[in-house]
Amino acid sequence: MPNQPQITSHEPNTPSIVYNPSELLGIIASYFSQQDVNKHVIYLKGIYWKNPKNNPAWAYRYDVLRDENTQSEITLQIPHKLGDEMKDGSLVTVGGMLGRKMQNDGRIQIQLVVSRIEVIQDQAIDQDEIKRMEIRRAKATKGFRNVDAILEQLLFTDKRPKVALIFASTSITMSDFNAGIQAAKAAIEFVEQRVNFANSAELCQRLKAIDGQHFDVLALVRGGGGGIENLDDLDVLQTVADLQTPLIAAIGHVDEKLFIKQIADKEAPTPNGLGQYFSNMVEEVSEKKTRSRVALTEQIKKQFKDQLEAGQKQNKELQERLAALTKNQQEAAKQHGEQVLAAQKQNKELQERLTAIQKANTEQQQKQNQAQTALQEQLKKQQQAADERSKELNASIQKMQQSNGELQR
Repeated sequence: MPNQPQITSHEPNTPSIVYNPSELLGIIASYFSQQDVNKHVIYLKGIYWKNPKNNPAWAYRYDVLRDENTQSEITLQIPHKLGDEMKDGSLVTVGGMLGRKMQNDGRIQIQLVVSRIEVIQDQAIDQDEIKRMEIRRAKATKGFRNVDAILEQLLFTDKRPKVALIFASTSITMSDFNAGIQAAKAAIEFVEQRVNFANSAELCQRLKAIDGQHFDVLALVRGGGGGIENLDDLDVLQTVADLQTPLIAAIGHVDEKLFIKQIADKEAPTPNGLGQYFSNMVEEVSEKKTRSRVALTEQIKKQFKDQLEAGQKQNKELQERLAALTKNQQEAAKQHGEQVLAAQKQNKELQERLTAIQKANTEQQQKQNQAQTALQEQLKKQQQAADERSKELNASIQKMQQSNGELQR
C-alpha cells in the first residue's frame, strides 16, 4: 500500500513564533508609542462637545472635538478642570499628544490627550445644532436599548419578535434588503409601514402611533438621496429620542453623517445591511440553540452517567451491606439455636431436679403423715390410759372419802 501522509505538529512553512491576539495588540501599541507623531504636541481645531456620560470619579473627561464642516470626530482626553469650564458648541483649538486605546476586538481608537485649550468663539454653531446636542444628551441619560439582546432573547425562547419596517411612501424595497428579510421571516414577524418622510409633522405623528402598537423593535429604513436631511429635523429627532420602542436606523449610505443615527438605539450601515443583519441574527441564534441543545444533551448524558455510576456504586454498597447483614443474621440464628438447645437442656435438667425434689417432698410428706398418725395413736392410747388412771383415782378417792366418813362417825 502507498504511504499515507502524516499529520505533523509543525508544517515546514509554519513560522516558529505564533502570537495570540493580545500579544499582537501589545506589539501594535508599542509600535505606535515609538513613532515621532506621538512625541510632539499637535494642535486641532473644531467644535467642542461635552460627553454626557462622563463620570466625575474618572481621572479624565472624555469629550468630543468635531470637524467644523463634517460629522467627523475625535475623542479628547482632557482634565476635569479644563473640560468643566468649556461650553458646548464652542469653536476651539486644542493642543496635546496623540494617544490610542486598544480595544479587545482589535479596534484602535485614536485620542488626543489634551494639555492646553483655547476658545476661538463661544457657541460657534447655530441654535439648532445646540438643540440636537441637548437631544443627544437627554437620550444618553435615558439610555440606549440593546436591540441585539432583545431580539436574541425572543428568538432563543422560540418567540417571534414583531418588527415594524418603516419605509418612505415612495421608496422601493432593495433586492438585497428583501432577500435578507425573506430569510428571516420564518422567525421574525415583519410589518411594513409606509410614511411620508418629507412631511416632518406627519412623520412624527406616525412614529408616535406606531410606537404605541406594541412592536418589539422599530426599523427606520430609507436609502440615500435628496431630502434625507429632513430626518434631522428637530421635531423628528425629539420624537425619535422619546420613543418607548427600541429603534434601528438604516438610513442612507455609510458615509452620510446624519444626526438621527446618533440617537437611534442601533445603527445599520445601509438598508441592505439591515436585511443582512436580521438574516444573520436568525442564523446565529439558530446555531446557538443547536449548540445549546448539544451542550444540554451532553450535560444530560453526563448527569445520567454520573447518576448511573452513583446508583451502581450505591447498589454495590447495599449488596455488600445486605451480604454482611445476612451473614450476621445467620450467625445470630446459629447462636440463637445453640442458646435454645442450651436452654432446653438446662430446662430439662431443672425439670428433672424439680421432679426429684417433688418426689423427695412427697416421700417426706408421707413419712411425716405416718409419723403423725403413729403419734396420734400413741397420744390416744396415753389419753385412754390417763382416763382410766383418773377414773381409778377418782374411785379410790371416793372410797377413801367413804372410809373417812365412816371413821368420823
